[in-house]
Amino acid sequence: MSKYLASVAFVLLPLLAGAQPPDRGQAPATPLAELIAQVDASNPELAAGRREVDASVARIRPAGAPPDPTISTGYMSGFLRPPFFPSATTPDGFWQFGVTQDIPYPGKLAAKTAIASTVAEQARWRVEVRRVELLAALKAAYADLELAERSLSILDGTRGVLEQAHSHADTRFRVGRGPQQDVLRAQLEISMLIERRTMLLRDRRTALAALNAVLGRSPDTEISTVPVAFDPPPLLAELQRLANDHNPQVRRDDQQIASGQAALTLARKEIRPDFAVSVTTQRKVGGMPWMYGVDLMATVPIFWQRKQRPMVAEATAMLGAARDMREATRVQADAELAMAAADADAAIELMTLYADSILPQARLALESAVASYQTGAVDFLTLLANVNSVLTYDLASQQQHALHLKALARIEPLTGLSLIR
Repeated sequence: MSKYLASVAFVLLPLLAGAQPPDRGQAPATPLAELIAQVDASNPELAAGRREVDASVARIRPAGAPPDPTISTGYMSGFLRPPFFPSATTPDGFWQFGVTQDIPYPGKLAAKTAIASTVAEQARWRVEVRRVELLAALKAAYADLELAERSLSILDGTRGVLEQAHSHADTRFRVGRGPQQDVLRAQLEISMLIERRTMLLRDRRTALAALNAVLGRSPDTEISTVPVAFDPPPLLAELQRLANDHNPQVRRDDQQIASGQAALTLARKEIRPDFAVSVTTQRKVGGMPWMYGVDLMATVPIFWQRKQRPMVAEATAMLGAARDMREATRVQADAELAMAAADADAAIELMTLYADSILPQARLALESAVASYQTGAVDFLTLLANVNSVLTYDLASQQQHALHLKALARIEPLTGLSLIR
């Protein structure tokens, strides 16, 4: 009997000390920093976005280029004369050559260039917005993967304890020193662990697929995690200041406002006339000398009330919408930062509570239960309940660790900070 009790105490020592079993080594361990470095090179969405940026940049110079000149040639003669076979003796026929150049009103081409430039900048910031979102998704998936792996290790260690406890309970039952209920309860606890392990394996596969999607590779590419380091976030007021200065979504909206301002400038200039210069040369048939002429032309926007004025109204409305969208982005970012900061603070407080109070107390309670079980003061079911308490709080501590990392990952893309390494 004393040998059995000593063996039970020895089996439960890993739980009392909070030790984790060694890593199973099923996949190569990959640090988070290595995966972050692969995002820019591997993600196809970022590659497509950069090509769109290149296309937008290529449109800048053509947008501000002047219109192409027009070259014309012609022949004029009497109504009854053959037009394409003029006679050298036709007194009223002549050849004509000309070049016409359209000249937009000053400032129109510059406004078009500004619009194209801001569109290209918007494309750049859209890529940056998506990039930081993908990095946040990668870190969140890595946290979920780490949570699943740590939880699986805890379950595997607890299952080993329960299997040995089941073996001892079965031995006591066979020699008539313990009830069959102890054996059945131990079997039930093992079955419940198997159920939880199956769900954790599902969670691991989901997190792995999400992580591999960010990296642009097959969803079943196996890796295992390495513990990450993290820095505490600044206070909420500082986070909101950083978001106002460094949030790529706000920078994207700033470029939308700049584009709207340039579009409004162009719309106002559309009321102004455009010009054209035409240089022509003519020569009558029959040896007459060449004659030259210069024509100056201008458009007359007499329908500006129906055409250009609505264009100004449209550009004004779009500019106002861009400014409102920037304010909406800022307000939404402040709200998201407040929620993420609250989640991070709560998670770190609970992690500290589990580490400093709850888990040590649960392990002390388990140690006391082991000692009481040895003296017969408590039954086997009470001992199992204390084992389950340590397991529950250990898993909860790991879950809060993951929630804290995911809250930091939500803060990073809004502030430009790199809190998780």
